[in-house]
Amino acid sequence: MDISESKSTKNRSVKSYQDLRDKFLIARARKGDNLAFEAIVNRYKNQVFTSAFFIMGNSHDASDAAQEVFLKIYKSLHKFGGRSKFSTWLFRVTTNTCIDLIRKRKRITHKTKELDLEKDKKFSDRLNIERFSSVESEFLRSEDMKRIIESIISLPVKYRVPIVLRDIYGYSYREIAKYLKQPLGTLKCNIFRGRRILRDTIYRKT
Repeated sequence: MDISESKSTKNRSVKSYQDLRDKFLIARARKGDNLAFEAIVNRYKNQVFTSAFFIMGNSHDASDAAQEVFLKIYKSLHKFGGRSKFSTWLFRVTTNTCIDLIRKRKRITHKTKELDLEKDKKFSDRLNIERFSSVESEFLRSEDMKRIIESIISLPVKYRVPIVLRDIYGYSYREIAKYLKQPLGTLKCNIFRGRRILRDTIYRKT
């Protein structure tokens, strides 16, 4: 069998997994079925990357975070108990991974950064809004998407992270405070200030 035939066979095998439900893919992956795990990655890689992008603030760090997320998932898939949706568990792993990376790299900065989606191929190539949740899809379909995203990622990390978790993904204040290990009052103050900065930034761009 030549290389091209081998790749073709693998592609057909991967496609056969596409319509399987998460629980079946997880069960097979736990038994060492690498194609099942690959199907899980293909199903959720866009969503993980985009979540990481909003939290990390740029596509390079988001790519690193996404790789770390799936490595963790691969090693700890047996810990998923099925009490919640797999996508919910995966997003919590993504959130924790991003926050841990931010702490390790000490990337807290007040510098702003602009994003051009047409030039940032790492982001635009992976942007497939049909795979996102209804909340993400509605947000990303906005006519002002590019301007809003630029404004969000320009925020200092202490404002950007809680705003993304609260206003895009709907976490409660108490959940975010627990994630970020912050007093509830401090968190609410940062969200309030971040929203004000975000509003002013968006208005300046109109």
